[in-house]
Amino acid sequence: MIRTIAPWDPELELFEQFTLKRLLKRTEEDGDCLRWTGYANLGRFPQVRLGGEAGRAYSVRRVLWVLTRGFLVHDWGVSVQCNCHELCVHPDHLLVRPPSAAQQGKPKPLLTVRRMAIAQRKRSRITEEMVQEIRTSTAPGVEFDRRWDLGEGTAAHIRAGRARRDLGIDILAGRR
Repeated sequence: MIRTIAPWDPELELFEQFTLKRLLKRTEEDGDCLRWTGYANLGRFPQVRLGGEAGRAYSVRRVLWVLTRGFLVHDWGVSVQCNCHELCVHPDHLLVRPPSAAQQGKPKPLLTVRRMAIAQRKRSRITEEMVQEIRTSTAPGVEFDRRWDLGEGTAAHIRAGRARRDLGIDILAGRR
């Protein structure tokens, strides 16, 4: 069952303590947008605290969504349209996105990239010996594509390092 904020949910009762008027006092008009002037986590994510210093911080966008529209799937995020100011909290500019959409376009950590590449290589029919032969040979890549029935240009991509990158190097070099 998908957890949601429903009229009987205690989170909604907490959010009702944030009145729309109280939240909008901490905004400035910036063209079409309402720019948040309060605290913003990492300078990009508007937040408001409920319960004083010991209280919990809530996303202003999430609170505004619940106050103005009333229903939100628990783990979905609220963001703004791509052409908005990054601190915009205007209720008409808010978008709800599933967790997977929130990660689109963000770079993956290097260890994740390596783990994914290793898993892909286990399923691939191109062996490490084939890769080494392609890289060390002076024969045109088209010959390898035909000999092993590879997709057109696969050998050229391997030789140029755009495919089957060497993962044996220390990918954390300089990051420790």
